[in-house]
Amino acid sequence: MIAIIGAMEEEVAAILKYLEAPRTTTIKNIVFHQGTMNGKAVVVFQSGIGLVMAAMSLTVCLDHFEISHVINIGTAGGFHPDQKVLDLVIPDRLTYHDFDITPFGNERNFGPKNRFIYHADQTLIQAFKPLISYERVWYGPMVSGNVFVTTQKQVDEILSHYPEAQCVDMEGTALANVASSVGLPFIIIRSLSDIVTHPDNSITFYEYLEKASARSAQLCHDFVSRMV
Repeated sequence: MIAIIGAMEEEVAAILKYLEAPRTTTIKNIVFHQGTMNGKAVVVFQSGIGLVMAAMSLTVCLDHFEISHVINIGTAGGFHPDQKVLDLVIPDRLTYHDFDITPFGNERNFGPKNRFIYHADQTLIQAFKPLISYERVWYGPMVSGNVFVTTQKQVDEILSHYPEAQCVDMEGTALANVASSVGLPFIIIRSLSDIVTHPDNSITFYEYLEKASARSAQLCHDFVSRMV
């Protein structure tokens, strides 16, 4: 069974439109939507916002369902001025931007001395690429933290440690952490709902959230049919 996770109601609602023969199960106040998608057994659920909610919800899922792969869909905030809203980002590796234990020798970067870097499954990424050959797509690292990034000062601080980062969110790395800890392959599919440095960022986020959610959900649906 494939676990498909979105953090926000809009993100989950977008993917539920593709769910066939749906049935719901509520476990520890989390609603799990089971069904099929392109002939594959899936369970779709909303993690909630933030690192703790993401890790907790996936852990509950793994305790009650036999999961073979993890797909995290939804939106993210882009870091670079040449990115555009609704561009796709497919992270190859992830880490926490606000996790700091440098006194214990763990560096805040994407180098070998950061023990908290999680790598997306390359087989899944390669299988996904044919679906987006004509899209604007960014590949590279993503960072996550328990803060909604809206200011240039926040961006500058993050990029001073993680200049390679393509985007930021509040759940992806926690999901990657849990999946990696139990040896499950995962892929994260993000559609940019806003560009953090855009002067009207707060307006852009709400304006494009639904569109970005719909785009990542559609690609997730198409991708499931390609999974073995």
